[in-house]
Amino acid sequence: MKTQPSLASVHSFWNTEACGRHFVTRYTDDKDFFDQFREHRYRTEWHLPLLVPFSETKGKKVLEIGTGNGADGVMFALNGAIYTGVDLTEAALEATRRHFETLGLCGAFRKEDAERLSFADDSFEVVYSHGVLHHTPNPRTAIKEVHRVLKPGGRAIIMLYHKHSFNYYVRIMICMRLRVLFKVMSRLGHWKNDQNMILSRPPSGLRGNQNQKIWEIHYHNFLKNGWSYLRAINFIHHCTDGPECPVAYAFSKTEARRVFSIFRDVRMKAAHFPLNRYPFVNTLPFAVEKFLAPKLGWYLFIFATK
Repeated sequence: MKTQPSLASVHSFWNTEACGRHFVTRYTDDKDFFDQFREHRYRTEWHLPLLVPFSETKGKKVLEIGTGNGADGVMFALNGAIYTGVDLTEAALEATRRHFETLGLCGAFRKEDAERLSFADDSFEVVYSHGVLHHTPNPRTAIKEVHRVLKPGGRAIIMLYHKHSFNYYVRIMICMRLRVLFKVMSRLGHWKNDQNMILSRPPSGLRGNQNQKIWEIHYHNFLKNGWSYLRAINFIHHCTDGPECPVAYAFSKTEARRVFSIFRDVRMKAAHFPLNRYPFVNTLPFAVEKFLAPKLGWYLFIFATK
């Protein structure tokens, strides 16, 4: 049986670099990097400015849980929000501080565990988190903390991975599992010898799923965990942000509604179906992506009121 990942393992994986840094490879200085990063983020995730009400937060106390490189935090601050960003990792907090500094913006930045926030009850009018709370060992506990620190009538805007999506069922559970199974079977008869050599190796620190080395790491994981590694409940953790990612949950709308049952007026919208990442369909027009994203998108945005 797979043991629950520790908070230390989550910190270790995500602290190698601020999330998304690999999207910008050439830049002259911090300002150039962050300008390019924001351009890339809102071009490839074009749904964000449409779904997240940045312009409605002027004068409001906004808490962001999981800051990444600070792009969304900057958007809140540019629109006049009183911004506080928290993250488990020093790498993300440092990147976000620098991002704010390059634009002359004010914000507060603190290292926090999303499952045990240090803020008082009823502290914020908006709590925002994009692609973070599904990476904590106990997402339900983190959602309860979101509810606790929100003021009555305050809004939570949370993005979690969407189980009822093309990415989950087709790309991860079919294509990626078959690829790993092919790798495992190609080494049939060598598992014991491979295990003796592999299990002593340190983590590679690889992020994402683009590098072909991921299949070797998946094979390492299989040798360590056995056939249970390929069970959906275990496999999902290692297929969203890299095979060494310790935890990543995906939620159906029904599951998410249960987790957010302590809130009122809970609404959900699916988004993010980047066709350019999928072979054979990457030449389809953008209108097709706009049509499919709300139906089969990998991101599930939850809007809830305390």
